[in-house]
Amino acid sequence: MGVWKIGVTIRLRPELRDEMIRFAEHEHRSLGNFGAILLEWAFERVKVAGSTVELLGRSSKGLNHTYRDQRLKNG
Repeated sequence: MGVWKIGVTIRLRPELRDEMIRFAEHEHRSLGNFGAILLEWAFERVKVAGSTVELLGRSSKGLNHTYRDQRLKNG
């Protein structure tokens, strides 16, 4: 049996998306493949750290405003 994959939608700032596309092209990858590699790598780091706050330390507080999920009350 092959590997099952699912689609994931994320919201990115246009500048970040453009920069990621350039990096992906430099490595001869699609944006989707490049994003999947980054997502798996980052998630492994979060699991080891235990949380994004532990992983990023105080710098994670600034990310909360940028990436807060508006669907969550305590987002």
